[in-house]
Amino acid sequence: MKKTIAAWTIAGAAVLGLAACTSAPSSDAGSASASASSAPSSAPAEAPASDQSVADACSSVQSKIEDATTAVSDIDMSNAANDPQGTVQTFTETAEAIGAAADSVSNNEVKTAVSTVYEDLIALRDVVSSVLVDGDMAAASGLTSAVTDVQTSAQELATLCS
Repeated sequence: MKKTIAAWTIAGAAVLGLAACTSAPSSDAGSASASASSAPSSAPAEAPASDQSVADACSSVQSKIEDATTAVSDIDMSNAANDPQGTVQTFTETAEAIGAAADSVSNNEVKTAVSTVYEDLIALRDVVSSVLVDGDMAAASGLTSAVTDVQTSAQELATLCS
């Protein structure tokens, strides 16, 4: 029961955090994204300076972030205690999609903001793993900080892209 409550709390927090990324209006709803060929294994690397505008970079990543938000909201949290590894895998895939979004832009300001969301989601995923997979309920104490970090970085990205 504790795992189920923790799972619902974590998923809800992740959805709210990612929703902040997509809540601010962007300059163009169209998506001219180039997909990364593989998911990153660590934080996205810095790219050389480019002439991609903030608006173009934000437009490029918006649909990828929306897809990630949908993936997290589609997690069957009633089954998280029965399939903790599957739940953690979904969080991992979501974070990697955000990392790929960061890799797909060349504007350094947007790349940095998206990379921060990625890093914060990885930290949240680690809390999810500790609680659900390892059964470490003490790790849930890190939940508030991890969720706050995701919400803060997502809001900063939304502000940049508004």
